[in-house]
Amino acid sequence: MRIPIKKYFEENPDVVLVMDGGQGTELENRGINVANPVWSTVPFVNESFWSGESSKDRAIVKQMFEDFIAAGSDILMTITYQTSYKSVSENTCIKTLEDYNGLLDRIVSFSRECVGEDRYLIGCIGAYGAHNCTEFTGDYGPDADRIDYLGYFTPQLTNFCQSKDIDIIGFETVPNIHEVRAILSWDESVLSKPFYIGLSVHEYGALRDGSSMQQIADLVKSLGDKVNPNLMFIGINCCAFNQSHMILESLHTSYPEMPLVVYPNSGEIYDTVKKIWLANENPMSTWDKAVQSYIQNGARVIGGCCRTNVEDIKKVRAAVDKYAKQTRTSTAQR
Repeated sequence: MRIPIKKYFEENPDVVLVMDGGQGTELENRGINVANPVWSTVPFVNESFWSGESSKDRAIVKQMFEDFIAAGSDILMTITYQTSYKSVSENTCIKTLEDYNGLLDRIVSFSRECVGEDRYLIGCIGAYGAHNCTEFTGDYGPDADRIDYLGYFTPQLTNFCQSKDIDIIGFETVPNIHEVRAILSWDESVLSKPFYIGLSVHEYGALRDGSSMQQIADLVKSLGDKVNPNLMFIGINCCAFNQSHMILESLHTSYPEMPLVVYPNSGEIYDTVKKIWLANENPMSTWDKAVQSYIQNGARVIGGCCRTNVEDIKKVRAAVDKYAKQTRTSTAQR
């Protein structure tokens, strides 16, 4: 049985956990069409998914979890990045909070069943911009500081905080400093579980809205003891692989006391004209070198985001075991 994640890291300050990889990528590669406004949530909104073990999509999702675990993942995500109440209620047949909570309960329970009781489960929450595809621009409009972020997140956040199956909540791909400030302003009455914030950053290292890593660090530090004690990590995700180690180093330099999380994209390049992913013919790094740098610069959770797969996580696992002072392999039964 797993130790509560906050206690686990307090007792093992040098431990590095391996996350899973690009779940949406894996589901698509395995035959599930995720071209939908609710993206990888789409199989779960079909009642056929829950009708029995014979469901093809159910078997695919379960196998995906099993393959990431076999690759070495210690901590895995619920497939709920695009499962905000706004996205679900506007794009599926689920229209009420009661039905929405029922959907989340099913997904989380199924995810826990798949990962087992010994591994940690992240309750994945996509950024405010996920519902209108602005998580990669950070352009939340001229009144970004007035957006009701809490109102947007509350249905999913409340459900996850009440779930016994979720160990830590992950706010992913957050591109705007006003959204970061809002999340950091919520106390334990709102965010009662451990959580982290994954930042959406440009390849040159700034938040998508132009804010620097130093500004992010200064924001957290300015809150002092007002910061929710459940904040465990800040970091970067869904970012350029080749530059990810330099961006994380910048964040670590700005705030060396903060443990970090990092899970970049695969390094493939997206052709915006042909709308296809192309192999990176001039890779600047390897997972081995990147992970070594991540660990040297404060990373305590490392995984992959878009276009990363099971083979990538195997490489992350090997590098973590090679470079980390302490890994979950050596401190807990996997």
